Amino acid sequence: MGGGIACVTATRGGLPVRIKDINTQGINHALKYSWEVLGKRVRRKRMRPAERQKQMMLISGATDYCGFEQVDIVVEAVFEDLALKQQMVAEVEQHAAPHTVFASNTSSLPISQIAAKAQRPQQVIGLHYFSPVDKMPLVEVIPHAATSAETIATTVALAHKQGKTAIVVADRAGFYVNRILAPYINEAARCLLAGEPIEALDRALVDFGFPVGPITLLDEVGIDVGTKIIPVLVEELGPRFAAPAAFDTVLKDGRKGRKNGKGFYLYPSEGQQRQRRKRADTSVYTLLGITPKAHLPPAEIAQRCVMMMLNEAARCLEEGVIRSPRDGDIGAVFGIGFPPFLGGPFRYMDELGAEKVVKTLQYLQQQHGEHFAPCERLQRMAQQNERFYPR
Repeated sequence: MGGGIACVTATRGGLPVRIKDINTQGINHALKYSWEVLGKRVRRKRMRPAERQKQMMLISGATDYCGFEQVDIVVEAVFEDLALKQQMVAEVEQHAAPHTVFASNTSSLPISQIAAKAQRPQQVIGLHYFSPVDKMPLVEVIPHAATSAETIATTVALAHKQGKTAIVVADRAGFYVNRILAPYINEAARCLLAGEPIEALDRALVDFGFPVGPITLLDEVGIDVGTKIIPVLVEELGPRFAAPAAFDTVLKDGRKGRKNGKGFYLYPSEGQQRQRRKRADTSVYTLLGITPKAHLPPAEIAQRCVMMMLNEAARCLEEGVIRSPRDGDIGAVFGIGFPPFLGGPFRYMDELGAEKVVKTLQYLQQQHGEHFAPCERLQRMAQQNERFYPR
């Protein structure tokens, strides 16, 4: 992730970047990432080799904090470990200038906890990128209670320089994008455990309009990474976020997705001929004790998964996690790939009407459980015939 952040900062923002890593291998990996991204542009005749060299000269690296006394903002991208991130804050405050902003690329840890031991907590903020950084257009900017307005403005300005669309979200579990994504993925897993084939699940959501299905998305992100946020969500927001036990079973079998060549789908090893069409790893069914048999219409699969996302998006607006329906739509379209022709979750709910959304959730609640219970915001809007956007 750090290599991708360095790449967009230098190549799109035109800003000098200093990479700090514990060893030269990490620095070389980050430099290679930028070299290969720019190499694709050179091969496609979109950039001259001399321009690639010029942009690469903006990126340098070190295993110590030499040069950090001049930086305006530090973006941290270490492992999701609270103690380690707090240590990074302390080290940056020791070696950087008093005005330097510390932005953490955490996907799950509360920013308030990362800033808890900071000397200058007003300059600590979250800056959540999405992978791959050079392709995904969204970032979430996450201030905590003590973050200054200047720090927020500086961080948003950096994101814009990097070519990103930024939404400012509250420092709550999962922030916004991961919070609405988790129930969507969980519902797909429940359908899988009920016997729906992996390909059928993904095809149903692709037909609905998503670029990839939920199982493919989990494999691409990493099953271990994609499920790491679940305990954080359960702890703060309750059991409705509890994931099916299938995820633990899959992880214990050493399946992390594409990155280790073992997930819900088959991934050919180097030297093997690539498959024209990706195939599910049928050994997953045996592992989970499932007999795959498509019995749900694709529209019903899509409805169950999408309604979970819509309900959670409405909760996020009610709780102030996002500032407006517009931010919620931008976050879902650019961060998850919610079908852009539907406008985003809030535009889509306006199109359906709050009354229909509530009735659909109530029906699903009767059929599949309390996790489909419509939130108070939607119930109130249905009763008063309200919309998220003015007509």
